[in-house]
Amino acid sequence: MSDQYSNANTTMLAKYKKDHAVDGELNFFLVNGEIVGKGVGSKLLSEAEKDLQGKHIYLYTDDGSTFQFYDKRGFTRVGEKQISMLNGTDSVPLTAMLYAKEY
Repeated sequence: MSDQYSNANTTMLAKYKKDHAVDGELNFFLVNGEIVGKGVGSKLLSEAEKDLQGKHIYLYTDDGSTFQFYDKRGFTRVGEKQISMLNGTDSVPLTAMLYAKEY
């Protein structure tokens, strides 16, 4: 990812941490595109949640990803920042997002 993306995430998390204690990050949660929509991501998250009771976690995503997955599973969007990414020579607008959930 670009420096702009990383900087947006760092800024959003720093702002969020001013008022919230977090225990960890859900990092790189990905399901093979060939099996998206088959419930694999939900099952993986359900298994992870068994170990997350009493924890406050966060994750980064963007509007180029399936952020709706987190909306449907009780995560709250606690930050967003408009950035642009290069796609070849084109500048593409993107919304970087910070989500959090307390178990």
